[in-house]
Amino acid sequence: MKKSIKLFLLVAAVAAVFVFVGCGNNNANEPVAGTQQQGTQATPATPTPPQQDPAPTGGASRDNLDANRRFTEPVTITVGLWDRTHERIPDFSESYWTEWVQTQIREEHNIIVEWVTIPRWDEAEFQSTLLAGNMAPDIGYTFNNPMVSTFAGMGGILNQYPLLQQYGDLLPNLYGLLGGTLYWNLDPDTLELWSITGRLAQDGRLNTFVREDWLNTLNMSVPTTMQEFEDMLIAFRDNADLLLGADANRMIPFMLGHDVGWSGGLIFESFIPHNITEREWFVYGFDDRRFMLPDAAREGTRVLNSWYHQGLIWDDFFLHPAGDPMGDDQKRLGFVGAFIHNWDLPFRAADAIITDMRDNIGPEANFVVATPFRNDAGQVVKPMPNPTDRFIFFPNTNTEPLASLLYLDWISRQEVRDFLQFGIEGTHRHTHANGAIEVLGETDDHSWPDHQFIPSLRNFDLTMTVNGIVMDDPNLVAATLALGYPGIAPEQVMAARAAGMDHAWRARQVVIRQINAEEGMSVPLQEQRDMILHQMIVQVDPAAFDASWNAMYNVYLNMGAQLIIDERRQAWVERFGDVDTMP
Repeated sequence: MKKSIKLFLLVAAVAAVFVFVGCGNNNANEPVAGTQQQGTQATPATPTPPQQDPAPTGGASRDNLDANRRFTEPVTITVGLWDRTHERIPDFSESYWTEWVQTQIREEHNIIVEWVTIPRWDEAEFQSTLLAGNMAPDIGYTFNNPMVSTFAGMGGILNQYPLLQQYGDLLPNLYGLLGGTLYWNLDPDTLELWSITGRLAQDGRLNTFVREDWLNTLNMSVPTTMQEFEDMLIAFRDNADLLLGADANRMIPFMLGHDVGWSGGLIFESFIPHNITEREWFVYGFDDRRFMLPDAAREGTRVLNSWYHQGLIWDDFFLHPAGDPMGDDQKRLGFVGAFIHNWDLPFRAADAIITDMRDNIGPEANFVVATPFRNDAGQVVKPMPNPTDRFIFFPNTNTEPLASLLYLDWISRQEVRDFLQFGIEGTHRHTHANGAIEVLGETDDHSWPDHQFIPSLRNFDLTMTVNGIVMDDPNLVAATLALGYPGIAPEQVMAARAAGMDHAWRARQVVIRQINAEEGMSVPLQEQRDMILHQMIVQVDPAAFDASWNAMYNVYLNMGAQLIIDERRQAWVERFGDVDTMP
């Protein structure tokens, strides 16, 4: 059953991106801020909330559950569902996958699920509106933890800690999948937990991709430094006739996206000093695009400004927001020489960048990974996110918290995750004798019915408690990952994964009090950040860069960023003292 919601009243949206407050763990074998190194990939240790054992105590009344954890009478809950409105499946709530979930959860727990569809690329704004209007689904999930904190401060979110303590013994799959990351956002002083934190099975974050066939044509090597990368872009521009023939005027040496901080992320991050301290990383860490780190923000923007005015960047990058297919279409058509994005983006079946490009150009067309962006110590360092994914919250209008938790437990079961992530045997996947799962792509002789189309990588929009492949055997995970991109050689996938993970760096988790200056500031600061980046890159002459930057960045600081920085600095001293490193 689908629950349709039509909104006639616009309520001010708050918070559009998740807060970055330090990624990591307390594993002494991993570097922390101030000791950036290469080759530091490892699985983050499970954090334990200070001053409190997170183990559930049980003791709840279970009169409405039978011995199999099934409600004796049907219980209805509403569940948020991210929807990309893909042309193959315009309404995800009416797909094979959502109907399968409804059928299975009804059979397993006698829970009736009604979907509330939420546009993927505007999820935070949309859910802010739903929360403000008391229309939010019983289970919501978001990348925007400040949004959750803001509404929690207004009494609009349920504290999940007592619920987990009360019902935790009924949730073996949820605890088994998430472990201590379930309590990642627990306030150690107040024992308030406004959101359960999903698990990120980290295989990488960002990679730089370059056209291998173009490099071969020009007898050039894959670039290993910023200067070599710029020289490569210039060579692409100057040899457009050779590389694109009649389409030379459509040459895009470097594809920058509307979200400059993401699509240029590795450039910005290369200007983070190698000896940055834990205190600095936290104090300037509110913006996950590193824009509060002033040197990284300024110098990364300077590079992109220079490239734009040399004709090395797509002219129209600022006109096409997230979700607009124009940028990826340019890659598929073969007009793009290089770009920065998710570590596996060109391999993904749903995006079909490399496979479509080969169909359009020929089998030699290919993107390979480069690692040209180095910090002041000459190292390639890729800061990694928390070992956590989306934040799952219950609004205060949720009258069925136990049913909601049982839903999360059910969708965290291994067999449920495997089915949703990999699909139907023989249609979407083939399971090898060793247990590795190969994803079967669509061909002229083998296609997926439209209602069984999977619009996001491994049904990411539905499997809210996990992002990535989680299995008991890490070798099986690697084998499955390598076979997960139809039409792409497994060794190419593994090379891209290694390029990200071999240079991975994680800061330790910072557990600290609520920063009041952050409340409600994500959206305005994000919008101001993006406006500054667009204007600085496109409209400012490189000769006038510094004066323009200083004026625009001061506006950003004065509209709230400086208050956040100052309060974070104060909160650090309150918690740890006047030191640069946590105990």
